[in-house]
Amino acid sequence: MKVYKVISISLIFMLLIASVVGAGQLRKPGINGAAFLKIGVGARMVALGSAASTIYGDPNMVFWNPAGITVDEGKTQIALNYNSWIIDLNHNAAAITHGFGNLGTIGIGVIYMGLSGLTADRDIAPPGYTAPVPETATGQYDTYDYSDIAVTLAYSKQFTDKFRMGASAKYIRESIDGVSASAVAFDFGSIYQTDFHQLTFGARINNVGGDLVFYAIGSPLPLNFSIGASACLAESENSSITGFVDLTKPMDSPQLYFVGGEWKVLDLLAIRGGYKVGYSDALDDRTMYKQTDEGLSFGGGMNFNVNNYKLWIDYTFTNFNVFENTHRFSLRFEL
Repeated sequence: MKVYKVISISLIFMLLIASVVGAGQLRKPGINGAAFLKIGVGARMVALGSAASTIYGDPNMVFWNPAGITVDEGKTQIALNYNSWIIDLNHNAAAITHGFGNLGTIGIGVIYMGLSGLTADRDIAPPGYTAPVPETATGQYDTYDYSDIAVTLAYSKQFTDKFRMGASAKYIRESIDGVSASAVAFDFGSIYQTDFHQLTFGARINNVGGDLVFYAIGSPLPLNFSIGASACLAESENSSITGFVDLTKPMDSPQLYFVGGEWKVLDLLAIRGGYKVGYSDALDDRTMYKQTDEGLSFGGGMNFNVNNYKLWIDYTFTNFNVFENTHRFSLRFEL
């Protein structure tokens, strides 16, 4: 037991050190490749302001903290996600996990996003590109397609009733105008739960890997460090309120703070809300104060028992200041 505590504390300590070091090596915003990996997956997680590092028992944790995918032996969980994203992009994801008892839990997740028939503009060739550039507005060359895909294989093991660790490997591929680039990345995480008001700590590192290379130009992956905590703030016989907070340090932005809350009633209905502090700051021309672009999110969910199967349905609304607001739907069930 003490060994697991030492491992967990050591991992969190390393994450803190990495965050401090990363703060001194801030990348310029907008140069990362595979930016679609920054989009939150799962209506519940996004409704909590993306303060998701401590959640467990949910297959969508494949996309957040692999330590959280743990499920009981012999159980299979499946999650389907639809996200009506900005500028008419559909961001879809699916995940499946299965518990193998003492051997741990294995999960697979897939994210896809893309558009087709985009108007082409190829007047200038990228640096280092030597092949002929097709002329614009010439038959099949006047439009192009774009797609992103990530396939993740995750593993998690629950060492005790309080401590979990996990890791995942993902294959990432981006394709635009007939040209594609791919990379491999890894996620690592841990979750530790205490007996004090269900106080839970989580730590994760996401997207550790090489660059995506288009036209001899390398784009780094959106490396991300997060530590989080959650706790039961109030509880009665029929309901409970849980608070969540994540301290997140992306390599291409300053320190971010994600907060959220969840109110459960009779373990059947959940109401959630969250806020991203400092996310994608923009200067308001009228007030001259910075405002968060993707800030407030809220939603809810219900769960049912159907023929001894568990079913969860979740929805989340996210408010944007610059872009149009977004809507996410998640369907999750356990067999």
